[in-house]
Amino acid sequence: MELKDQILQTKERKKGFLKAMPEATRTQIDTFTKLDKISKNYWALIVCGVVLALIGYLIACLSTTESRWIINLIPAALLIAVSVAAALYIKSLTKKATKAIALGAPDYVEELKAINARLLGLEKAEKARVEAERQEARAKARAEAAQRDAELALQKQQEAMQDAAKAGQSAAPQPVEQPANPEE
Repeated sequence: MELKDQILQTKERKKGFLKAMPEATRTQIDTFTKLDKISKNYWALIVCGVVLALIGYLIACLSTTESRWIINLIPAALLIAVSVAAALYIKSLTKKATKAIALGAPDYVEELKAINARLLGLEKAEKARVEAERQEARAKARAEAAQRDAELALQKQQEAMQDAAKAGQSAAPQPVEQPANPEE
């Protein structure tokens, strides 16, 4: 529970930090946060462009009866190239904008980055703790199941041995009489 409390305290600290700053600075920091997120997720535009190009290529190839797969490949390649160029351009613009905002309010940006880094670290630690507890519970359940299986196997073995002993007593071979030795 300590990690959850620390996470909640850090989130409250972040809210208080954002409320305490002037409105203009808060707007800049919100813009900084959004632009930073966009600059980190630029690859999504590339993936969308590739998926759209593949879908368009497949539709174009299947809709024509002639084999024009090379001609159909040209628009698909252009779409991929345009999506890569657009993604890199957007990433460049967002990096420039975040750098400009960071230069305009360096103390606020650094404090926000520190709070976010602490929050991220605490959330990762909490996920690791939860995963460790889950694995421990699974291991405990497997150990209990193995223990039950071992006890059941032991019980079956004991029953088999008792059945064999009962069968051995009731059908015990009668001693065969030995003929007297003629030499004696």
